[in-house]
Amino acid sequence: MIALVSNVSPPTLAEFLAAPAEQIAAVAPKSMVVAPGGTRRAAAMAGIDTNSDTYVRWSFDCMISQFEMMFRHGVQHLFTGAITPNQWSEVGSYRHKLVGWVVESLMGEESLAAYNRHGWRVRLAGWQAIPELEEAAAKLEERTARSGSHTLWFWAIPSYESIWELLLEAAHRTGARTREQLIRAVYGEDVPLISLYLGFAKPEVSPAHLPPLLAGQVQCYWTVRPGYTLDEAGFRGILHDYAHLRPTWRADKSGRAENAIAYKDAWMRGPTLGLGMRLGEDFWYPASIPPPPHSEREKT
Repeated sequence: MIALVSNVSPPTLAEFLAAPAEQIAAVAPKSMVVAPGGTRRAAAMAGIDTNSDTYVRWSFDCMISQFEMMFRHGVQHLFTGAITPNQWSEVGSYRHKLVGWVVESLMGEESLAAYNRHGWRVRLAGWQAIPELEEAAAKLEERTARSGSHTLWFWAIPSYESIWELLLEAAHRTGARTREQLIRAVYGEDVPLISLYLGFAKPEVSPAHLPPLLAGQVQCYWTVRPGYTLDEAGFRGILHDYAHLRPTWRADKSGRAENAIAYKDAWMRGPTLGLGMRLGEDFWYPASIPPPPHSEREKT
């Protein structure tokens, strides 16, 4: 997302939070990633056994509610992981049940009914590396909407190496010579480039979460709220920052560097994003960020 700085004052956060969804949809990303984490943590806090089928259905219902809210605010293509390398590398009961859970929870009859109630197109990308998912991928394409303004993309990747194998195979098979051609070869259609990434907890980006070929200028956000617990106000706050605070680029930078002098203390004493602390032995948590020092303009 590159936008020119406008002389028109952007809406305040309070105004943005109160605006109708249709107004917010005008500035929402066409494509975004949701890379949730902590779904088992959220279930445990809700008193649900994370090794049970109840957990799978509960998590799916939370996911549907979260994604419906995001689509309602103007997102057209939403990407999220179905299987990631970290999940594939786990051991124990979770890993043993993983493929069955994914197929049943994301592509079973109840799930298909939920997608169709909302009119969503649902597609599974990357399944070629996990042959057990081929039938499920075909079912999603056949039994969810063929056209529409909202597409939910699941991304299944068992290893980082498999991503490169997928891309190289698609390029060899189709003779794709451009990015656009390779996108069509891998995803089966033209897809707008991703411009917003919403991750969980530790600020990190992985090709298993940010699908290859689709990264535009991606604005990244991370929340420590576990699972699918981001509410509408929280999402609107992200969109307000995305649409109205981050677009500071301008073609004519005359005087811009000099303007930064007024905020010298803020730049020189500013925090490092990504630093954190431990909660107990198991969890990382972001360190507090202090407010910026007063600028020279404010002092005078």
